[in-house]
Amino acid sequence: MKKTLIAAAMATGLVCGSQQALADDLYLGAQYNLYTFSTSDLDDLEPDGLAFVIGGNLNENFQVEGRFGRSLSDDNVQGAALKVDELVGFYVKGGMTFADMVFPYVILGYTKVDLEFWGEPLDYTESDLSYGVGADVELGNFSVGLEWMMLQDKTDYELEGLSFNGKWRF
Repeated sequence: MKKTLIAAAMATGLVCGSQQALADDLYLGAQYNLYTFSTSDLDDLEPDGLAFVIGGNLNENFQVEGRFGRSLSDDNVQGAALKVDELVGFYVKGGMTFADMVFPYVILGYTKVDLEFWGEPLDYTESDLSYGVGADVELGNFSVGLEWMMLQDKTDYELEGLSFNGKWRF
């Protein structure tokens, strides 16, 4: 119930956000992800992935962003393998610009992940509240960034991501 209310509040904010503000500062980009899947039964699995990023500024301190991605490769441990078959997420980033170029932020949102797990023939499609921290460095219309995010924190596993990104503003 709590997650549904948070997702509904975020969706309402996205819809009610000023379309003019978003139209003036949209960005597209790509994100390289290093995932860490942790569970008590196995060693950590660390597949990598690529995501398409689209977003925009609501104002100078808040951005909204959507991400759509999948694994580039799977990771194997003794008797098991994992890949992130699909990732879809919607987020709000809040921060402050320093020195007219560095934007450190906190990020909060919702992520749906489809995991393919071999060893035991299991496919997980789960969604969860996601949170993290990061920083972007603005270089004119281009920016680069680094981010850590807890994508899913479930009872039987955790999925974290360390991301490197590049975005173009238009």
